[in-house]
Amino acid sequence: MSMRTAGPALASRAADLWHRTAPWRWLTPSTVLIACVVGFPALYMVWMSFLDVSRIGLVRGVAGLDNYVRLLREDALGLVVGNTLLWLVIVVGLTMLLSLALAQFLSKDFFGRKFVRLALVVPWATSLVMTATVWRFIYEGGNGLLNRLLMDLSIISAPVDWYKDPSTALYSIMAVGIITSMPFTTYVLLSGLQTVPHDVLEAAKIDGASAWASWRRVTLPILRPSLMIALVLNMLHVFNAFTVIWVIMGKTSGNHADTTVTWLYKIAFTAQLDAGEAAALGVLNVVFLLLLILAFVLVLRPHRNPAAGDSAPATPPAAPAEERPTVSPRRPAAATRNRPVLMRAGRGWTRIRPVVLPVIGFAVAMFFIAPYAAMLFGSLKTDAELFAVPANYLPDSWAWSNYADVWQRIPLADYFRVSLTIALASTALVLVVAAPAAYVLARSSFRGRTAFLSVILVTQMFPAVALLVGLYRQALLVDGINSYGVIIAINAAFNLAFAVWILHAHFSSIPVEIDEAAMMDGLGKFRIMLRMILPLAAPGLVTVMIFTFIQVWNEFVIALTLFNDPASGRVPLTVGVQQFIGLYETNYQYLFAAALMAIVPAVILFALIEKHLVSGLTAGSTK
Repeated sequence: MSMRTAGPALASRAADLWHRTAPWRWLTPSTVLIACVVGFPALYMVWMSFLDVSRIGLVRGVAGLDNYVRLLREDALGLVVGNTLLWLVIVVGLTMLLSLALAQFLSKDFFGRKFVRLALVVPWATSLVMTATVWRFIYEGGNGLLNRLLMDLSIISAPVDWYKDPSTALYSIMAVGIITSMPFTTYVLLSGLQTVPHDVLEAAKIDGASAWASWRRVTLPILRPSLMIALVLNMLHVFNAFTVIWVIMGKTSGNHADTTVTWLYKIAFTAQLDAGEAAALGVLNVVFLLLLILAFVLVLRPHRNPAAGDSAPATPPAAPAEERPTVSPRRPAAATRNRPVLMRAGRGWTRIRPVVLPVIGFAVAMFFIAPYAAMLFGSLKTDAELFAVPANYLPDSWAWSNYADVWQRIPLADYFRVSLTIALASTALVLVVAAPAAYVLARSSFRGRTAFLSVILVTQMFPAVALLVGLYRQALLVDGINSYGVIIAINAAFNLAFAVWILHAHFSSIPVEIDEAAMMDGLGKFRIMLRMILPLAAPGLVTVMIFTFIQVWNEFVIALTLFNDPASGRVPLTVGVQQFIGLYETNYQYLFAAALMAIVPAVILFALIEKHLVSGLTAGSTK
C-alpha cells in the first residue's frame, strides 16, 4: 500500500473506531462510578475474607479459609441463620399476601381511594429510622401505647416487653418490617392489575365464571410478572433490612433478633471488630443475593429471541400459550341455574358498596397513618406525660414549645445542614451521570448495550449494606472516612440505576425526528440532549430529582458507618436522631419533633411523584 493511500485508510479506520466507541464515551461516567463504588468494594471484600486483619484494621497476612472456618464455628451462627430465614419467609410471605389483597381493594373505584393511596405513601417516603423510632416508642414496656391499648381492650392483663423479651423481639420487629414493605409491594401489584383488560373480565362474567374463577384464570396469569418482580425485590429488601432491627433493638445485648446483616455489623464495627470474619459473612450474603438475582432473571426472562442480537432492546417475554389467560365457560345449565342467585347478590352488593368500600378504605388509611399520629401527639407531650404510667393517648397540655426546644437539646441545625448538603450534591451527581447514559441507551443500538443494562440491574439489586465491609475498607484506603466526596459518590452510585431507567423511558418516548431535525441545524448530540431532549423530559427529571433526594435524605447505614463525626459537625439527620435513643431513657418528644420536621417535606415531595415510581421500577426490572 502506498503512502498516498495508507493515510486515508488509517483515517477512515480511526473515524470508524471513533464512531463505534461513541456510545461508551457517553457511558464512561456511569461506568466509572459503578466500577469504583460497587465493583471495587465487592472484589475487595472477597479479598479481605482471605486475609488476617487485626482488631485495629492492620493486615497481618493471608489467612486462607480461617475466617470462614471461624465464622462457621460461631456459637451464634445457627441462631442468626434461623432468624434470617424466619424473617425472610414470614415478612416476605405476609407482605405479598396482604399487599395483593390491598392492591385488589385499591383497584376498585370508591370515594376516598386517593386518600388511602396517599396514606400508603407516608411509610414509603418516611425514613426507616423515623418509622423504627416511633415503633420503638409504641413497643415500650410499662408505658408503651401498644400495651396501653391492649390492656384497655382487656386483651392482656400486664405489660409486655415487646422488643426486649427474646421470645417476642423478633416477631415484634417482623410486624414493622411487614408494614414498611407493604406500600411498595402494593403499588407494584396495583400497577400490574391496571393492565388486566376489562373486556376479558366482562366476557368471563357473561360466561358465568365466578369471581374466584375469573381471578384465577384471567387476572392471575396477567399479574404473574408483577408478582415475580414484587416477590424478588421484596426478598432482596427484606434480606438486607438493617435499619428497622438496629434502631428498635438499639444497644440491647444478645443475638436473639439479629439477622446476618445486623450480625455482620456487630462483627465488623461493634462487638468483635473482626473485619476478616465480617468480610467472610458479607461474601456469603452476596452469594445468596446473587442466587436471588439469578432466579429473578431466569423467571422473568425465560425466553429470548436469538435473532434480536445483543444490541436489541430488551423487552418482556411473551407468555407461553399455556400460560396466557383463558376463560373456560361453565356448563350452560350451571350458569343458568346460578344466574338468579348471582344477580340478587350483585344487586345487594351494589346498594351497600358505596358505604362499605369507603369505610374499609378509611380504616386501612388510619392503620398506616396511626404510628405517625402517635409521633405527632408524642411530640406535643411533656416529659412527665410521655413516661406516665399508664400512658395517655392525647396530651393533657399541648407542649408546642418542644418544637422550639429541640433546636437547643439536639444540634438539629447541623444535622439538617449536613443531610441537605449530601442529598443535594448526590442528586446533582446522579443527574449529571445518568442523563448521558439514559440518552445513548434510548437513541443507540450497540454491542454491549444489554450487558450494561444488566450491570445497572445488579447495582439496583445490591443495596450498599451488602457491600458495607468493602465500602468501609475502600474509604480507609482513600482517607475518605467522614469525607463528603466519598459519601456523595456512594449515595449517587446506589441511586443511579433508578435514574437511568426513568430517564431512559422518558427519552425513548420523545420522537427521534426531533434529534434528526436538530442535527440538520448543526447541533451535536450533546447539545441536542441539553437543549432539546432534557426540557421535553422535564417530568422524568423532576421524578429522578425528588426520588434521589428523598432516598439520600433517608439513608442511614452507610452514613452511620462512614460519615459520623460529631466533633466536626458531620452527622446526618438520620444518624443524629438514632444516636439520641438511649438504653434506659430516651427523650422521645424531642426526637419526634425533629422527625416530623424531616418527614413532612419528604412525604409531600414523594406524593407528587408516586404515580411515576412504580412504572419506572417495574419497567426497569423487566428489562
